Amino acid sequence: MAPGRFNDTPPPSHWPSEIIYLTKPRLSARFPPSLTPLLLPSSSTTVTTFAPRPFKHPSHLTIKRVVDKSHPAFGQFGLFANKKIKDDELVIPYLGVLHVTLAPVDDDDATSTVATEEDEHSSSDYDISLLRMSASDPRNPFGADGEKGGRHISIGVDAAQMGNAARFINDYRGVRPSGPNSEFRMGRGEGGEARMEIWTLKGKGGVGKGEEILVSYGKAWWGARKG
Repeated sequence: MAPGRFNDTPPPSHWPSEIIYLTKPRLSARFPPSLTPLLLPSSSTTVTTFAPRPFKHPSHLTIKRVVDKSHPAFGQFGLFANKKIKDDELVIPYLGVLHVTLAPVDDDDATSTVATEEDEHSSSDYDISLLRMSASDPRNPFGADGEKGGRHISIGVDAAQMGNAARFINDYRGVRPSGPNSEFRMGRGEGGEARMEIWTLKGKGGVGKGEEILVSYGKAWWGARKG
């Protein structure tokens, strides 16, 4: 089966052939249907299914191989601005596979039979958290249940095998001493569905033409990769 056969649309320039290109997020085949409402518009009574609208690759962004030998991602790819991007502006949503991990309230409880994909995604460098919900939250369908104790919910977005250009955004460390120029934010798609997005930072001057989009991966990301 040819790589890229299941791309949503023809990918942008410099897209790796082994990665599936997405214009909208995909639910994991093992995503519990009972959790789908958590992704839908919170105030809507008409939207009952997860059906995000496609997002076209922004013309002001380019995927390029990093050629600066001092860059921590030298030889890999980065995402760059073709034109000035203003302060506090949406750069691009972060698309990938939406998956779920259900963690027992009691760490000693290993009796859960609910299918999750913790092992598949836990080691991915492209997996970011979208939503976390305590077992005590009344919206949690796997919540506290007597002696079973319930399950905490963690919904993530993994772009390791399929995603959009946002997967190439690098961390600012070792690249931009003054700090990141963009950040991850929880947002909503055109249909109101929950999604993770990258925005330029407010009051930091935006991103200039030719500059790389850079975020902070966060202490947890780096901490999990020490050693």
